[in-house]
Amino acid sequence: MKDLNYVTGELAKGRNLQVNLPAYANSMMSLYNGLAYIKLSMNYYTFFEMANDSEFGKAEMSELKGLLDRFNDVAESQIAAAEYSDDIYKHNIDELEGIRASVVRIMEVVTAYVDRLRIYEYVLNRIEYRFKDEEFDDAYYNNGLTNDLMHYILSDKDSVAVNNRISEVVEQLPMRLSKNKFYEYLRDSFSLYKDAQIGTVDDFAYTLGTTGMLAEPEGFEDMFPEVSELYNDIRSADYKNISKEQFDSLHAKLTIAAQKMSDTADMYVMFTQLVNDMYTLVLSGRYVLGDVEETIRARGVIEVVLDDFKNKKDNAKLGIDEHLDDLTDSFISFEGKQERIGETVSANDYAVAYALEHYRSELAADNLTDEYENLAKIIRLQSGSDFMALTEDEAKLENAGKDYVEKVCGRLIDSFAASFETMDRTVRRAVMSAVLSQVPVFFNNIDEIQGYINTSLSLCSDISERQACVEVLKLIMQG
Repeated sequence: MKDLNYVTGELAKGRNLQVNLPAYANSMMSLYNGLAYIKLSMNYYTFFEMANDSEFGKAEMSELKGLLDRFNDVAESQIAAAEYSDDIYKHNIDELEGIRASVVRIMEVVTAYVDRLRIYEYVLNRIEYRFKDEEFDDAYYNNGLTNDLMHYILSDKDSVAVNNRISEVVEQLPMRLSKNKFYEYLRDSFSLYKDAQIGTVDDFAYTLGTTGMLAEPEGFEDMFPEVSELYNDIRSADYKNISKEQFDSLHAKLTIAAQKMSDTADMYVMFTQLVNDMYTLVLSGRYVLGDVEETIRARGVIEVVLDDFKNKKDNAKLGIDEHLDDLTDSFISFEGKQERIGETVSANDYAVAYALEHYRSELAADNLTDEYENLAKIIRLQSGSDFMALTEDEAKLENAGKDYVEKVCGRLIDSFAASFETMDRTVRRAVMSAVLSQVPVFFNNIDEIQGYINTSLSLCSDISERQACVEVLKLIMQG
């Protein structure tokens, strides 16, 4: 077969489509199938180890265990299938779609907790130095800190890195903006999206809303009962009149809750990667003829791990230890191959969208439409955005326009205004800081950046907050 790069180039030029359309699709399917097998074998083993090392028996993990059982059934069906019957194919697709939907719903709750705990970490950080008897370098705060921050921000020549550093600094500076000024910054940020797609505007509003604790997703109260109890203690505290003992207790609870949510997020992200790779195998498997060495090795790893998942009792490691040498040999043989395949498909995947847009009639004539639409799904599954939807909502691709953007922004501001009504001032400042760290950089020049830093520092009269800011900003600057 001709080189894939050549075939892709010919497709882009519209040449010899009857030969190049099937040749391209079959080559890409084979590459993605091999890539998914290698990734799945390595991640499946890693996930097995994570499950053994985690509190997998806890009630909070019961839903993940149920989803894992369903995934393992799909894996057994897919790996053991002698042929790709339509019934097996449809069942596995339906199961994987259902599992992905469940994980997305759960991750919305996990993200909501992570965002909220981040807010209260900021709050506790700002009052920590009330209970420490440490000398404060007031001269450095008033004179040297701004210069150091400006040097840190501007020392990188890459504009993206500079903007990231600005966001880091803005989030940790003392927040003394009025609510109206905060809303003004939001309006300015949304104005940049007037020519964006509706989906982009909606996603931006969703990100700011979740960062700012505006809504509790379904299952927030009962999906993780232990974390929910800790969080309710944290959010109901009186931070204005807090004692040292109360601070220590809340800090300990925050640490426990944050670690639990971090571990849970890690498990679900890894699990989603397994699901995406298995989904890729199901979609590509019916187009692949024969196995290569890497596929055979990877399938052997998957079978070993699957067997242990199916038979392990009381979180005890079973037969996997007996196969460690073989597994290690397989993983060594995979070194570099995942990267090489990834580079090849990334360099050529643009032709899928191009063909679906320009060669619909040719694809239909050669019965290739399903294969190309499945390739489009595979590209999304392997994009690195683990929770990406697999199909486009056509309505979200439309231009938002000024009126739509203003409407979305107005609703968001109204929601913030309502939430701020009953919110402790310290918590409100933490919310505003977190939200502003998520918006596009709103400074037009270096002078504006320096002016914002100076104003934020000078308006803060709370010594404990000043000291906390110095310590946090020093850590950021030290990298």
